[in-house]
Amino acid sequence: MTYSTSVKRQLTKIGIDVMPIKKNEVDRYWGLLKLLIIQGLKHSGDLLSEKDLKEEIKSGFFQLFIMFGSEDGVESKVYGVFVTRITDHAQKRQCEVVLLSGKHRELWEDQVTFTIEELAIANHCDRIAILARPGWKKLGDRHGYKAKNIEFVKELKNG
Repeated sequence: MTYSTSVKRQLTKIGIDVMPIKKNEVDRYWGLLKLLIIQGLKHSGDLLSEKDLKEEIKSGFFQLFIMFGSEDGVESKVYGVFVTRITDHAQKRQCEVVLLSGKHRELWEDQVTFTIEELAIANHCDRIAILARPGWKKLGDRHGYKAKNIEFVKELKNG
């Protein structure tokens, strides 16, 4: 009898879920997410080190989420990661997305947007602020976000 290895059987559901990672579970997932986190930190201008970000998440000041699931029902994997924080300003409470990194964005971008909005509502926020690259504008437009500011950055050499 010959067995074919070319036929893949569906083992899991098809789709991508957004999963919050509790602060006491950060160490358990960090190795799986580390590369995506480093990439996200680099794209955001290296304002935090990986170590600092991890400590902020473990302290509960930042919140960590992963996009996890399967495109084909056969292989489950991590598609992305994002980090938020709730900030109290003098006039408003704001949910801020401080890092967002991943691949195959079309599979999870709407679910991430809904999750961020649910988080903001659950935390009695008045608004959501996302600092993102220009490519995210179409998604923002689709979900009712308006560009409020443009960030100008100039890197300076120390010394």
